Order: sequence, then structure tokens, then C-alpha cells
Amino acid sequence: MANIKDVAKKAGVGISTVSRVINDTKNVSPELRVKVERAIDELGYSTNQIARGLKISQTRNIAVIVTAISRIFFTTILEGINKTAEKYGYSIYISETNDSLETEIKLVRSYLSQWVDGIIIASVAYGDDKRAERYVAAMSKFNKKGTRIPVITLEYPVDNEMIDAIVVDHEKAAYEAVSHLIDVGKRDIMHITVPLNTYMGQKRVEGYKRALKEHDIPLDETMIVEGDYTSHLGYKAVNRFLDAGRKFDGIFAANDQMAVGALRACNERGIILPDDVALIGNDNVFVSSIVEPSLSSIDVPRYEIGATAMERMHYLLTHGEKKEKKRKIITLDTKIVVRETTVKGERNNLKYLDW
Repeated sequence: MANIKDVAKKAGVGISTVSRVINDTKNVSPELRVKVERAIDELGYSTNQIARGLKISQTRNIAVIVTAISRIFFTTILEGINKTAEKYGYSIYISETNDSLETEIKLVRSYLSQWVDGIIIASVAYGDDKRAERYVAAMSKFNKKGTRIPVITLEYPVDNEMIDAIVVDHEKAAYEAVSHLIDVGKRDIMHITVPLNTYMGQKRVEGYKRALKEHDIPLDETMIVEGDYTSHLGYKAVNRFLDAGRKFDGIFAANDQMAVGALRACNERGIILPDDVALIGNDNVFVSSIVEPSLSSIDVPRYEIGATAMERMHYLLTHGEKKEKKRKIITLDTKIVVRETTVKGERNNLKYLDW
């Protein structure tokens, strides 16, 4: 196999010039760059990224770990991460945990052994589980050759004062969604949650309860139905309420996939939206504008979450660690996008969709 000396000899340049071209670290004239790149191609030379990383403590590889790639929510986040990573010359490696803490810990250990430069993660480490607490405490100590490996969490901050996070205010978003249902005249409001052992699930329930309290609507805990992110669960929850003769005139589903399932159940059972029941989801994924009637939703700036996370990672890897000793939590704004499931005749609003 060709080595860097062979490339330098064939291109008629010094080894340092070849290194500058490979690492894109300093200015190289276009003529020399062409010579080096041609020699690399002709010799079939490839750098050993891991070996190079061991020497310079940098691989320009970023691990990205999400709960489930199949969840529409993450596709635009990943796009934001990837495009921003490309801008700065990083490669990303994507994995999913399927909401398993054990899987998350295994993936993190694996990536640390591969000497990634940083980790962006939608973590499931939440609550008073002792293993989760130990793992979260260790996040700020990840390092290679004495250099800290930054970790940035998505959606909510973990309980570690050194770990940055790119988040939205889940309690506020839920409060505004339920308040909107109340504003259009609904009072018997079902809440289909994301899993209640998660930070998002608990915060959105808090927002739901605050909206009811501030509008003097008595809380009925049986109107809170624990979900699992899937359309199937939303469909089952509504049918279960209808089969039991339960009265409800509003639904706040904590993600759009469950809201779409709820919408399907209402359509099949002859419930007219929004006259009989008003429905609002959360996330504003692309399906919210395609379904009939179109789905009102809380717009979450998913592309911005991903792009901001990668911008922050680049900052930390270049000079942030020297300047900042405590974490930074960046909270992005959400907004209500009103469509036909809450306001009759409302235009099918494509403005806030991430395509």
C-alpha cells in the first residue's frame, strides 16, 4: 500500500505539503493541490483516520445518537446536523437506541473507543435510576489523551452542569396547545402523552395541567392517556374512549404521529373536526399538512435544533472549552400553526414546514 512518502515523491512535493492537502489545514496553491490529489488518486492512497486521530487527537468524526430514526421528528434534525457538519469538514455517524438506556450506554462506549471528537445525543438518561445517574455524571469526563470529548444533548438538558443542550420549552408548548383548544371553545380535553417516564412526557403533562388550572377547568386524571409516539397508539386511545362512552371535545397529542392516529379514529367514527372535537399535535412534521383535515400543531424548529447543535459542537472543538467552564443551554422558540383540526376553514398552512 502506498504511503504519504510515495504520494509526496510522485507529486514532486514535500511530505508537509501532502499533509496540508489531506488535512486542509493551511493554504496550498491550486497547482500543488491538483498535483497531490492526482498522485493520491493514481496511487490509491488513503489515510488511516484512526491512526491520524491518535497522533493529533482529532478525527473530525461526530457521533449522533437518537432514540429512533423511524420517528419523523428526527429526520430534519439529522439534516441540520449533517449540513452543518459538512460546512466545517466533519463526518457524522448516526445510531439509534430505541429508547433503551443500556443500548445508549453501549453505543457511547463504542464511539468513545473509536475516538470521535464529540457526541450529539437525544438521551434517554432521565430519572432516579442509579445507573443513569452514574452515566450522566460521567458524560463530562469523556476524553481522549486528556482532551475532553464534548457532549451535547437534544430536546432537554441532562443533570450534569458541564453538558450543553439544545432544547425547546416542552411545558410552555403544551400549555399553549391546550390553551388554544380552550380558546376555540373546548373544555373536555384528552391528552395523549409521550411516555411518562421521560422528561418531555412529564413537562408536557405539567403544561396541560397549567392550562386547565388557569382557565378554571377541573383536572380529570383519567383524561391523560400515556402514549408511545406511534400513530397506532393515538388511534387506539381515541377508539377506547369512544367505546367506553367517554365525553371529550378536544385532544392534545404530544406528537404528530399519535395525532394522526387520533385523527384517523375520529374520521372513521364520524366525528367532525373541529366541530365535535378539536385536535392539535406537537412537532409540525410534514404529514400535519397532508392529512385531511389538516392538523394544527406546535411547530418545533427541528432543522435549527440540529444545525445549532452542530454549530455549538464546532465552537467547543475549536476554542470553547478554553473559554467556558459551565454548560450552555440554548432554548429555541416554538409556535402554534393553526390548521383545520382546530379552526374550521383555516388555510392549509405550509409556511412552517421543514421540507
